[in-house]
Amino acid sequence: MSPKSILERAAPACAALLLSILPPSVSAAPQPVLPFGTGTWAELGASPLRPLAVVFTTTDCTHCPAAIDGLAKAMRKAGSKTRLVVVVMDGAGQDDALRKDRHYAKAGILYAFAGDPAALRYTVNPAWRGLTPYVALLPRGGSPQFHNGAPPPDAVAAFLRP
Repeated sequence: MSPKSILERAAPACAALLLSILPPSVSAAPQPVLPFGTGTWAELGASPLRPLAVVFTTTDCTHCPAAIDGLAKAMRKAGSKTRLVVVVMDGAGQDDALRKDRHYAKAGILYAFAGDPAALRYTVNPAWRGLTPYVALLPRGGSPQFHNGAPPPDAVAAFLRP
């Protein structure tokens, strides 16, 4: 048997091994971009998947990537089962670009606003005026905690505490 044929036969096994040891965000297929409509916030609030950390962002937000990364890192460090949700307010119709963005890839669920932005913001929090990042921490029970900008580390730590 030639060395070339050995390599050709071993390649699929090597690829399978590599995919099995990579983190899911690297080896998984790109996630879908779901529409965030007028009923989505209520669905998230009633979700059995709570606790949830929801980051509202825009594609041109300069502070949003750090907010997403900081929450993802804190969740990993805490070993938390909290799910990270990212909602891109100006992401409608940009599914491919959103799925390729390394910051959005950290989200367990990825949404894009589908409808009037002012009306959708109002369903989340009538007091929210559209600043981003806007972060909502939804504990397993209780009301969401809203933050203009990245939440302070002590708020994140308290939220992630079991």
